[in-house]
Amino acid sequence: MQNQYSMASSKDLKMKDPVVDESATKFKDGYDEAKRETTDHYRALLRLYKARYEAVKARHVEEVEVERLEAKLEIIEKLEKVYDPVNEKERLRIELNIANERLAEVKVPSPDWAKLGEAWLWD
Repeated sequence: MQNQYSMASSKDLKMKDPVVDESATKFKDGYDEAKRETTDHYRALLRLYKARYEAVKARHVEEVEVERLEAKLEIIEKLEKVYDPVNEKERLRIELNIANERLAEVKVPSPDWAKLGEAWLWD
């Protein structure tokens, strides 16, 4: 009579419970997906913040230009009593108008950090 029961091979002994293996991979996949989503989320926030930072820098440059031209005009208006620099004054007024138009064109995005769940970025 032939032995109906064979001894377990080493391959059978190494096999684990499929439920444990499946859940272990699910945990790993879940962790990896959460890590990827978190990374993507904060990269998107950083892109928003960087765009805002660049716009603020551009606006600052335009504001400095406007202030410079206004200061020149103020000096010329004070010196106007001494001599009549009409041409320079008109040229500066034109430049000031152009600078104000460029300043008005610069838009600074203002994301609603609270709606994005990141109110701490505004503090």
